[in-house]
Amino acid sequence: MALETNKAVVRSYFEAVNAGDCDATLTLTTEDFLFATMARAPDWLQIEWGRDAFSQVPPTMSQLMKAPIHLSVLDMIGEGDKITVEAETDGKMLNGRRYNNAYHFALELADGKLRREREYSCSYLAQSCFGAVEPGNPEASKMAD
Repeated sequence: MALETNKAVVRSYFEAVNAGDCDATLTLTTEDFLFATMARAPDWLQIEWGRDAFSQVPPTMSQLMKAPIHLSVLDMIGEGDKITVEAETDGKMLNGRRYNNAYHFALELADGKLRREREYSCSYLAQSCFGAVEPGNPEASKMAD
């Protein structure tokens, strides 16, 4: 696909994630979609989720925050079916902490949909704000003390 078309798909994907729209997230990802964090520590942040689990993550995280999580896309570059995104988020957790992370996403598309997503972000900040996120199960998700 053309680069601008791929960038439009990525923009739509981030809009769906920000809206917590599980159906739109599923529509914009391939059946074999895989999301992976590139964190090295702690172990629980070394995550790989398929599309069904990942589609539940943003709304689950949002329930641990005072307002829904919102990723602001700052920059996007790409070549062919690979797009990288620089993004940031800034919000308050229910536990009073500020979650203002910076991200770099490496995305791979196939047939007009997202196939792979690797997230690089500050694992220290994520660990200090989120204790665990169980996709689709806010009751089992725990915030850091």
